[in-house]
Amino acid sequence: MHFYPAIDIKNGQFIRLKKGQLDKLTIYGDDPVAQAKKFCEAGAKWIHIVDIDGAFNGVSKNMDAILRIKNNVKSKIQVGGGIRKLKTIQKLLDHNIDRIVLGTVALTDPPFVKKVCEKFPGKIAIGLDTKNEFVATEGWAKKSKINFENFLKLYENTEVSCIIFTDIEKDGLMEGANFAQLKKLLSLTKLNIIASGGVADLKDLTKLKKIKNKNLIGVISGKAIYEKKFSVKEAIKILEA
Repeated sequence: MHFYPAIDIKNGQFIRLKKGQLDKLTIYGDDPVAQAKKFCEAGAKWIHIVDIDGAFNGVSKNMDAILRIKNNVKSKIQVGGGIRKLKTIQKLLDHNIDRIVLGTVALTDPPFVKKVCEKFPGKIAIGLDTKNEFVATEGWAKKSKINFENFLKLYENTEVSCIIFTDIEKDGLMEGANFAQLKKLLSLTKLNIIASGGVADLKDLTKLKKIKNKNLIGVISGKAIYEKKFSVKEAIKILEA
């Protein structure tokens, strides 16, 4: 199981949101490349990056920053946020981005996403962002009428690399992950899962590590690191031991 420190980029700054809401935004710095270097130096094998502008508007404003991160660290890079077109996916992969996360388009256009997964096997992850067990889209701003069980069925037996599961009601609050929903998710699918949202402290990481399921392959955390609840090195020691 890998630890994925997170960098959310908006207008070139790295930030964190509460419950995915733009009006509950905290700015942590102006240099996401420098932050990525710190994560890499701390031993992060992967870094999770979200283009917040892209997630909400469907148009990336932070491509240059993302590519500069890739060119300046040895860690693998996983990128999501507003990626909805083949040419954007192709551009990121051409610049050696290791994994692409598709969110809104995975709900609005499953045939397209399945074709992309077949075209780039192992390179495409699906972002499963939920509010009260229903899938959310458009930068978490809209709640669909599709529950996560039916959503998962769309991508069972496909070339999807993994599902990144985020409970939006927990995200950015550091009140603990939604363990019950995560365990339910793991019981419903054979797809690999990366857990995200709400991780508060080392106890949460230990609890996640104790979930004995080979399909739980990673944990994403951002705010808890920036608020110094634990370090990247401490997280890696627990999850990757």
